[in-house]
Amino acid sequence: MTLEPTRTAAPRMAQGKRLLMDAALRMARRASAAAAISLRELAREAGLNHNTFYRHFSSQEALLEEIVRDFGMQLREGLKQARMSAPTLEDITPTVVGWTLDFALARQDIFLLAMRERYGPPGPIREAVENMLRQLQDDMLSELQVRQALPPLPDSVLRPVLAILIDHTFKLCCEHIEKPQARAERLAMAKMLFDTLMLGTIARQMAPQQSRSQSAPQ
Repeated sequence: MTLEPTRTAAPRMAQGKRLLMDAALRMARRASAAAAISLRELAREAGLNHNTFYRHFSSQEALLEEIVRDFGMQLREGLKQARMSAPTLEDITPTVVGWTLDFALARQDIFLLAMRERYGPPGPIREAVENMLRQLQDDMLSELQVRQALPPLPDSVLRPVLAILIDHTFKLCCEHIEKPQARAERLAMAKMLFDTLMLGTIARQMAPQQSRSQSAPQ
């Protein structure tokens, strides 16, 4: 089943605020860094007077943080729907990763901005992206546990594995934006990685028990 990567319902937002956010996304993709955008150029791109900016945002960083939060909210809601809509446990990874690939393709500007800022210099925007990723990990853990799609292991063991899966999915999304024709191969790769990591994690947790059993006196 394919889920459409539509924009999820969000709180009502002032038109000027939305225009500024959309303009910032368009310009950020063309600029070498999001912080390089001038407020006058941003207002011109949005079709607004430059003084309008401060009615909605206290600074350019506040604008970019709001963009990341808005993106994160849509991403989290879409992923939740994808996880819960997968008909079987085997379908969860292809359904979720497929939705994410389509979402990234439909929202290229914000997706590429978020990934660029994540690996950029330390600051509020990078922290906003890292916070979004932590929320995605929390959601993934709780929602997959609800569906009993994870092995019964401590959260502290599962979290690093989920972080690897999230990073790999985002890497696939960047590749998908450049070459969307290889979608099926990416879904198969994601499913193989999920299964391999889960089996490896279970085996690693069992290894000390097996070692103790083998060393116990007969």
